[in-house]
Amino acid sequence: MGLFDSLKKKDEKPGRKISASLKKEARPKDIDVVPIEEDVLAKELVKPQFRYLKKITVTSYSDLEKISTELQEGNIVLVDLTPLERRPDILEKVAEQIKGMVNALDGQAAKICREELRLILLPSDIRIAK
Repeated sequence: MGLFDSLKKKDEKPGRKISASLKKEARPKDIDVVPIEEDVLAKELVKPQFRYLKKITVTSYSDLEKISTELQEGNIVLVDLTPLERRPDILEKVAEQIKGMVNALDGQAAKICREELRLILLPSDIRIAK
């Protein structure tokens, strides 16, 4: 009597073998592997998001819409207001519009040149270290 004989089922007879057809039925069929949702979601989360630094020269009110869309997309915008230096009344209104837009989008704005009228506008998730 061997060490593992006591572990065998008592119903089985030692000389009896299982036929090959029964073995095939007992095996699971080929199973298609389906990707887990978590793997797909993880790949989407890890996918890098590209952001751009874009320069927009403001010559009229229509350029404000471009600035707004770029900030909403998360891009950093360099605004050149030098063409409006000759028209101070329009320059003042455009500057107020930009200020209001940046505050509404929870972004930040800063002047980057002393001599020229250039601003940098940042989206809400990027901050300026002061």
